[in-house]
Amino acid sequence: MVVNRRHVVQALLASGVLIGGQERVNAAVSAEAASAIAAKSLTLNNGFRAHLIANNSQYITATLILRSSEIRASDGLGHLLEHTSFVGAAGNYEARQISQMHQDYIQESNAFTAPGLIQWEVSFLPKYLPQVLDLLALTSLDQKCDVDTVRQEARVVLQELYLDRYDAKFGHRKLFDAALFGSRHPYGVDTTESEIATAKKPPERLAAELRQYAQTIRLPANMQLFLAGGFDPDLTGSMLLKSFGGFPYARGPMLAVPQAPVTVVHRAFSALSAELRRPLSQVKIAWNTGVSVTHAEAKVVLALSEYLNAMLFRSLRERHGDAYAPVASYQPDECSGIFEINIPSTEASRRLERKVFDGITALKANIDASELLRFRDRVELKRRKNAESNEAVVERLVQRAVDGGSIYDLNLETVTPDNVLAAARKYLPAYEGAYVRLSLIGR
Repeated sequence: MVVNRRHVVQALLASGVLIGGQERVNAAVSAEAASAIAAKSLTLNNGFRAHLIANNSQYITATLILRSSEIRASDGLGHLLEHTSFVGAAGNYEARQISQMHQDYIQESNAFTAPGLIQWEVSFLPKYLPQVLDLLALTSLDQKCDVDTVRQEARVVLQELYLDRYDAKFGHRKLFDAALFGSRHPYGVDTTESEIATAKKPPERLAAELRQYAQTIRLPANMQLFLAGGFDPDLTGSMLLKSFGGFPYARGPMLAVPQAPVTVVHRAFSALSAELRRPLSQVKIAWNTGVSVTHAEAKVVLALSEYLNAMLFRSLRERHGDAYAPVASYQPDECSGIFEINIPSTEASRRLERKVFDGITALKANIDASELLRFRDRVELKRRKNAESNEAVVERLVQRAVDGGSIYDLNLETVTPDNVLAAARKYLPAYEGAYVRLSLIGR
């Protein structure tokens, strides 16, 4: 699946330990890493990096990321390589053998492609760790792109792309992204038609192109593996060396995602929604604050979003009954800091929009200090609930690697009411000001 990484679900709070420095080693792990309890890190001679979080859970979650400036959504080749990963011939194994190994050893799996990145995610039982590491290494670094598999998966990709092309939600999202990022930004460009054209190529020609393309992105030094779960770190280091260490050193440029422009104009769209039925409608409001996840004010804007979310819930649901589930969120990544408000309701979208900004105007005048304490406690509860989730730990580490930081590392304890008030006046727009509004009307 091709996605914008901004849309990757970020509802996983965790208390994983930040991994420190790394050393290139010939053996499994360095002596310094071996002495650490919470986290171990290693770099193989070929540049491949692995980060290990061992705990007492009864399962293992792993995420493997491959980054390259050659992974461009517009040509669709990275997307096709992602699809052929667990079903095509790799190493000395035929396609049917790889598929059988996938079924035998991996209990849950997913993969997606984003501009500059392919990401594989798996969860499995600890007894299958050696086999899973071998399978990940072969399918990411030694795919054969056999014609039969390419023919089959190109058809699957076409089905996915046609579903995207004719899916109303996908169309609305692309409309929003183009307005927020610009139609030429990697996160705003619509590549559906060019990907369809690639997937329609004759299988023999497409397989040859994929084999040539794979040579440009099989770069161990551009890869990182994140592993969390019930395993022995020292033994796992040896397994990683065996599975990934035999590939030669290779490194290339990674995509530098340009900073998205801060939203400075008002844009409004309306559309019929196939998912809604009258009297339901939905209003979506978003703008780019420019406060990325590594920005000095990111924690303050996160606090502001939590405050706004609570304010909308109290006003629109508890006080007036205008909406069942109003949501305000802050979604920062390496190039943007998107504020988004999403409200389905039986209330007319324009009247609801007016009420939202009436609330924002009041918020700019005063901040309730007690509410800051309440949402800090809610955030802490989420952290504790997810502290033992391997998926949460891994996702947090991936965000650090890809975006330069994780929203769940932001310390809200130091944020004051005056900080939030200043951020509200700086980053929240006025009615019909600098934001994008999409009104979805039920049929």
